Amino acid sequence: MADVTNKSGRVEGRGGGLVLQVEPRVCLHDVSTIIRVTGVDPHSPITLRADTYTDGGDKFSSHAHYISDEKGTVDVRNSESVGGSYKGVFPAGLLSTLKGVTNARVRLYKEDPTTPWKVKVTACEGHVTQQEEQKVNVVSTMMERHLMGPGVTRVRVHHGKVRGYLFMPQGPGPFPGIIDIFGGFGGIRQYRAAIFASRGFASLALPFFSYEDLPKKHDIYELDYFEEAVEFLLSQPRIIPDRCALFCSSKAAEISLTMAIHLEKVKAVFSVCGSVAPMLTTMTYRGKELWKGLHNGLEKFVTYDSKNQGIIFVDKVMQDFFRDGNSFILPCETAPDDTYFLFVAGDEDTTRTEYSVQAMAHRMKLHGRENQCRTIVYPGVGHIIEMPYNTFPEHSYNNVKLPGSTKEEMVASYWAGNAVGFCKAQEDLWQQARSFFELHVRDQSHWYQNFLEESCRKENET
Repeated sequence: MADVTNKSGRVEGRGGGLVLQVEPRVCLHDVSTIIRVTGVDPHSPITLRADTYTDGGDKFSSHAHYISDEKGTVDVRNSESVGGSYKGVFPAGLLSTLKGVTNARVRLYKEDPTTPWKVKVTACEGHVTQQEEQKVNVVSTMMERHLMGPGVTRVRVHHGKVRGYLFMPQGPGPFPGIIDIFGGFGGIRQYRAAIFASRGFASLALPFFSYEDLPKKHDIYELDYFEEAVEFLLSQPRIIPDRCALFCSSKAAEISLTMAIHLEKVKAVFSVCGSVAPMLTTMTYRGKELWKGLHNGLEKFVTYDSKNQGIIFVDKVMQDFFRDGNSFILPCETAPDDTYFLFVAGDEDTTRTEYSVQAMAHRMKLHGRENQCRTIVYPGVGHIIEMPYNTFPEHSYNNVKLPGSTKEEMVASYWAGNAVGFCKAQEDLWQQARSFFELHVRDQSHWYQNFLEESCRKENET
């Protein structure tokens, strides 16, 4: 059944007596969507379903069973799912619980951020499973969730040693600059930079290994590469030139913290579920070693959780490791006084980053730097937190060499958490990140304040 657009711009699909309303049907990916079904008998069973595909063609699906209210309506904002991929009132449930159908090892992300997510939403009478096809009274519509807003541009970066993509917002600027640091050039990292640019930040998606001519492994980091990336970003027109921020997650945290300690123009670090103590790698700067991560004894840190079928970190070992006085913790207290840190963790993270961020917060307080360090621990959240409204990833699969092994193998990492906690954390994290970067990169920039004063003076003269 074809979509019908009413006078308000809301998209409706009609099938038999069912009316499916999706509002907005076309939007940026960080916008919540209202899904509503009307035109059925009161207290009737209704199934909602979502289907989408990765750029590589892998299918993902979710579904939920509802009972219409006394008016014959289901509204995901307040109606309760009684079965399917999730239960309870969960407005973003269909997006958050999408699961791989053709390949369970594939994580749902966009490799090409210039094209939108296309998610087919279907409503039908009765309670059916994902495998069943309802032929009577079925209505569907296609949502488009864009990663790049109107006017946002993406330019491939090949400058000196620096690789990646630069995303620029529409308008004359000047814009705060953000570097999103990550390993391997996964599309999900471009997604974050694209969304940042859509909300008014110049964003450099910066890989540090396994991309083009960058090293295939991350055994040794060179701070020189990241310094060059900072200078490249801040030299671009329409970007505030005296400071920038870093957004990082997981392994990239140790790089970002080192940048903040040693690079004068890095003024803010937003670290998501990242460790404050490096492992397995070495950092150099101008040919000299800055630190050498933990290499020996790692076999005691990791175990295989047979119940959840994935690698996790041993709780007691990690708790002991991040006690006071650990020499491996990076000395963020030595960063310039106007450098700020926001550390995020999930209370169910199987890498135990809650202990990591608590240790750093305590260390900063001991050095009188508590005003430059803030922490957030989200309940019901594991190791992965993304921008809204990404799908909850309970596992991910990577080629890794486990402690004691002589070769790499495809291993599942179990990240824990739940879809509801994950979704709530994404929504809050997105607001926290935007406010954090606006304050510490834009509002506290002396260059930007002078720019505002000069612009006001010129405006008054005319």
